[in-house]
Amino acid sequence: MKADFDIHEGTYLLYPTRKDVWRKDAGPIADVVLNLSALLSRYEKTTLGVLPDCDKAKIRELSVGADVIDMLYNDIWIRDSGAVPVGDHLVKFGFNAWGGEDGLYSDWSQDSTVPNQMSEHLKKPLEYSELILEGGNLLSNGRGTLIAIKKTICNSNRNPCIDEKEAEVLLKRALGVRKIIWLDEGLVYDETGGHVDNICAFADEHTVFLAWTDDPGNVQYQIVRSAFDLLCDATDADGKKFRIIKIPLPNIFKRTKDDCIGLELRSGSKERAVEEPIQPSYINFIFANKAVIVPSFDCSTDSEVKALFEEIFPDRDVIQFAAREIVLGGGGLHCITKNY
Repeated sequence: MKADFDIHEGTYLLYPTRKDVWRKDAGPIADVVLNLSALLSRYEKTTLGVLPDCDKAKIRELSVGADVIDMLYNDIWIRDSGAVPVGDHLVKFGFNAWGGEDGLYSDWSQDSTVPNQMSEHLKKPLEYSELILEGGNLLSNGRGTLIAIKKTICNSNRNPCIDEKEAEVLLKRALGVRKIIWLDEGLVYDETGGHVDNICAFADEHTVFLAWTDDPGNVQYQIVRSAFDLLCDATDADGKKFRIIKIPLPNIFKRTKDDCIGLELRSGSKERAVEEPIQPSYINFIFANKAVIVPSFDCSTDSEVKALFEEIFPDRDVIQFAAREIVLGGGGLHCITKNY
């Protein structure tokens, strides 16, 4: 499995329309996706999937430089629903909207076809795994090592008959990795149940960014310390230790009345209510070829994090991108993109 930091062919995004997930008729998030696709297009091939009944001419005009194509999907979380690139082929895992009956919406039938559509579009063969999991819970250093959250994969709402040992066998077979490092759990208030792409990320093959707080009163305090201790003791597939860089967590905020304007309540879909706590994360960033796009949340740690990324990536453009609107829907920059 390739690493996010490796040079890649391009990136997919999907155009948002769901009114039970995205406020104000999905207008604000549509602007975010169009702006992000235009930004990515400056660095690499960018493909924007659009539902057939959308105005593709208008979308093409606004998403400057992106290749706009017809695709079928239930929502825009292509990191989770899409195929995983491995070598010269793609891998399709099972997808059940983050937990089936316990998941975030009840119809994911079109999401399940996204890997097949990617395979056809890219003209790459598709291999299948019996595991049900999401791409946001797979973190590869591109050199044989994988980090994943055990609680989410080895869960009765994903893989009820598969334990950690069996999951390792299936993951190694599907992804071509040699070692799996299991973190026990992800961040609190991650509605996926806890994905690795909110708590840690590879900056390079031996460097791990880890979400961090020094506040003992923070609900994430013990979770990030447990992850730190585990990663300090771990080695990669070649027996080498990791360098760990702590990235401060932005403050938890609560969903406001304005954040809920126009949201439809649908049977089988998660309700997004006023005062719901939400945890943003700078770890949910994306690599583009020759650039790193880092989320910003209009808070005091934004400038500190940008400076840190500039220090770590002197040969890449470090670009801040306002990501609060994405977080309101339950994810981040990494979650709505899929590099290949």
